[in-house]
Amino acid sequence: MFFRKVTSRSGGKEYTYLKLIENYREGNKVKQRVIANLGNLENLTPEKVEGLIDGLARICGVSRRPASIEAKKVLRYGEVLAIHRIWEMLDVGGAVEAAFSGERYDPDTALLLELMAINQIINPPNKQAISEWYRCLYFPEAQGKEFLDHHFYRALDSVAGVKERLEEELFQRLCAFTRVSREVAFCLLTTATVEPAPRSDLEHSPYGRYILQSPLEEQLVYLGILVSREGMPFGHRILHEVPDEGDFREIVHHLQAAHGTRQCIFVGDRRLVAAPHLEVLMSHGYHYLVRRKVQSEWELRLCERELVENRAEFIEVDESLWYREVVEGGVRYLVCYSPAAAREKMIALAERLDEVEEELRKLQKAVAPENRSGRRTLPRGAAILKDKYCRRYFDWHYSEATGELTWRRKEDVITREKKTAGAFLLETNAPLLDGRELLLAYTRLGQLGESFEEIRSFETRPKEFYRERNLSASIFVCVLAAMLEKTLEGLLRRAGIPLTSRQALELLEEVKVAINRVDDVELKSVTSIEKTQEEILQAIGVPDPRAVVV
Repeated sequence: MFFRKVTSRSGGKEYTYLKLIENYREGNKVKQRVIANLGNLENLTPEKVEGLIDGLARICGVSRRPASIEAKKVLRYGEVLAIHRIWEMLDVGGAVEAAFSGERYDPDTALLLELMAINQIINPPNKQAISEWYRCLYFPEAQGKEFLDHHFYRALDSVAGVKERLEEELFQRLCAFTRVSREVAFCLLTTATVEPAPRSDLEHSPYGRYILQSPLEEQLVYLGILVSREGMPFGHRILHEVPDEGDFREIVHHLQAAHGTRQCIFVGDRRLVAAPHLEVLMSHGYHYLVRRKVQSEWELRLCERELVENRAEFIEVDESLWYREVVEGGVRYLVCYSPAAAREKMIALAERLDEVEEELRKLQKAVAPENRSGRRTLPRGAAILKDKYCRRYFDWHYSEATGELTWRRKEDVITREKKTAGAFLLETNAPLLDGRELLLAYTRLGQLGESFEEIRSFETRPKEFYRERNLSASIFVCVLAAMLEKTLEGLLRRAGIPLTSRQALELLEEVKVAINRVDDVELKSVTSIEKTQEEILQAIGVPDPRAVVV
């Protein structure tokens, strides 16, 4: 027996009735007949339907108990889905397969690599081992698989062995997917901190016994990140701690041989630890783009002159960034200026100077004759007198004869700060690019460098051999993660969505998959999706994220 809706028309109006139908056999044929007519469907309210079900259950002796609902878990989904979509667009899995062509490798290597890239992008604040962390993701590709820590470090071992080929395969797919210039490339010189790998305090010895291991320490690494003219990262090189000209020569030769690059511009900051590397490459005549902090007297005079006397000749890149190109002593400089940064700096400086004066007033009161007894001296180690703002912007004097503390602001220094606030200098010898493109490139690379400040370590073995071998593979994961984020940002820009990849992923983080058990049935459901989240997913080709959940 079964229910059927039957529609009929009378007097120009349509009516729908609910009938109980039974199948029966007559000879060799199966026919149907109406057992009961339950009336017009419009009259069957939810209350009446429940009443009919309860009555039928009571007559038939069937117990109707409320469904047993158990909330099992909530999994991260929105940002994972977006990253996986970009992974598929770039065919990273195909690049991994091609890189291992002719070699034996674990077929799950690409999947493990993707999980590590997702971990690097999401950057969870806890130090949970990835073999445990990935279980908090809704990631159908990993369903039915059990990945332990040794699966991840073996994948890193494999990737370390084919890193060069894998970078080339990915570059080819990037060029097929989006515009990537080969004529000019940048090499961002930076330092990165490789965090200690999460692991238990107890480790197995080769003889099956537990041994105590001392905790691993953070590791500082000198890096050259290879970036296209459009700002797309596509490779890396680990540099010697002691600057070596051979590092830079190898990078230039590699770009020329692998990609036909005519000019490689090394980009860095004289303020960073990487400055010794900058000095070496500049002295050997390599093309460079270097930021100089406006600090020396010559730098201050140059910026002050341009910002005061030649302000009208600055070129506007956007409303928050201006520049003017000058040549001094045969060297090409870009005097750059940000009105927003200038305002922020002067507000912060004014607040800090007021705080310093308040601390000086407290100290003045504390050392006044009426508040002291005995010898009239300043308290040893008065913190405010050692403060860098106090030393730079104030002259102070203490008289032991009168016990009086006096001070004055260095108005000449503060006035110069106001004139040069928001300014910085770029120095370059790169001939092919104009000032605007160089400034934008430096800005993009500065933002990219933030992605490499801390590199997640997926290596759990404490032995030095494996840590050294897998270091390059862990950095490769970081480059791959940055590549996926940059691709996402390009798709958002193309769709007219004014969000960075980081902002988009933070919004998608709110989209989860809830897994519940109703009686003996496991049900998965996607949490509500807001308009902006839906627009982000549509921009990367995911029209209905609910359809992906199975």
